[in-house]
Amino acid sequence: MYVVIAGGGEIGTELARALHTTHDVVVIDRSPGASERLGNLDVRVVVGNATDPEILREAGVDRAEAFIAATSIDEINLISSLLAKGLGAKEVLCFVGRADYAEVLTDPRTMDILGTRIDRVLWPQRSLAQEILEVILIPKALDTEVLAGGRLRLIEYLVEDGGPYARRYLGDLDWPEGVLLLGVVRGGQFVSAREEEEFADLVLEPGDHLIFVATRASFSILHAYFAGTEQVRKVMVVGGGAVGYMVAKDLEATGVTIRLIEHCSERAAWLSENLSKTLVLQGDGTDVDLLESEGLSETDVLVAVTDNDEKNLLVSLLAKQVGVEKVITRVGRSENRTLFERVGIDIPMTPRQAAVREVVNYLSSEGVEHLALIEDKVELIEAPVAEGWVGLRVADLDFPPKAVAVAVLRPRSVLLATPEVVLQSGDRILVLAPRDLVEAVAGLLRRGS
Repeated sequence: MYVVIAGGGEIGTELARALHTTHDVVVIDRSPGASERLGNLDVRVVVGNATDPEILREAGVDRAEAFIAATSIDEINLISSLLAKGLGAKEVLCFVGRADYAEVLTDPRTMDILGTRIDRVLWPQRSLAQEILEVILIPKALDTEVLAGGRLRLIEYLVEDGGPYARRYLGDLDWPEGVLLLGVVRGGQFVSAREEEEFADLVLEPGDHLIFVATRASFSILHAYFAGTEQVRKVMVVGGGAVGYMVAKDLEATGVTIRLIEHCSERAAWLSENLSKTLVLQGDGTDVDLLESEGLSETDVLVAVTDNDEKNLLVSLLAKQVGVEKVITRVGRSENRTLFERVGIDIPMTPRQAAVREVVNYLSSEGVEHLALIEDKVELIEAPVAEGWVGLRVADLDFPPKAVAVAVLRPRSVLLATPEVVLQSGDRILVLAPRDLVEAVAGLLRRGS
């Protein structure tokens, strides 16, 4: 597929990285340094403004099967999308950051008036807010994904110093029926449960991340192993932009106590008018006196989602220092994620992950869906079972050692991928693998060999 991406920044680069091995990719960027920045990827770079029709023609938009507007400026994304469609791009996907743009662009009347259309509008902030909400509501969880229409849940837990699992052999631990331990992330490296000898002899260390899949019936039992009867009662949100507002708005339906701190007086006034069950405070989220006076030390979850990485980091470190159990931090620049983890921030999250997965799935013509990305290291994919694998047991599948089968989906049932499960025609299979092995695993799933 011939793909043109407008914008070689955070999201554009991640898109190029995800697509360049299986598609013919061109990136348009205004910066002369874009070629060097994207030099390790098999992409062509066109330097120029994506709103210039001549630059779009130079990039080959007229023959593009997909055009993706992914700059940091909504207006450029909108104009370049309309131009690309007018020049002949088959599919046009447009990233937006503002809520009002997202609402207007998804209104069918808008495209009727314009006489053209944008095929998919992507709003990363909304995806991020939904992911944050999921993590807030499950104590002790670092990350969670609902799978198979709610019938399964992928969940990640931290091995805590002094907790029941620290410094124990994995081979000595038992988990509830209906639960599979898929692997351990340690120091950015994934140890798969299929690496049997190494896995059973692994001694868990504080800071390890355990990745499980659980059926709906077994999830609450597994969760009790890590969180007991603990519940989230108080949440503090620092940053009242689009993400902070949506998180607070969604939380209002859960009955938890919410405090939201926003530095801009006009924005704080707007938030007060539009959030009926949230206490909105106008102030600086890095003001220690303000945080302490508003009960930071009694807060169960702090969510730092300003548009400034440094401020989010400072607020998060203050929260960790006073003992807040769970700290969720927005990371705008991917290169900062590792830094945040190294200084003890457990849950750094970025708005690009879910949006990039949505684009990759939208463009996939092979039936492979990219469902989740864990720690930026391990990816969960779903694909139909190839005919060559029908009749085989899960134990017989020839995956790379670090790739692990998660579940088998059938029209009326979902089976955890235990070794004895026999694959049938029409099954779909979920597989967890390190990112550098995902394409190889997807190829195996397509070919069945």
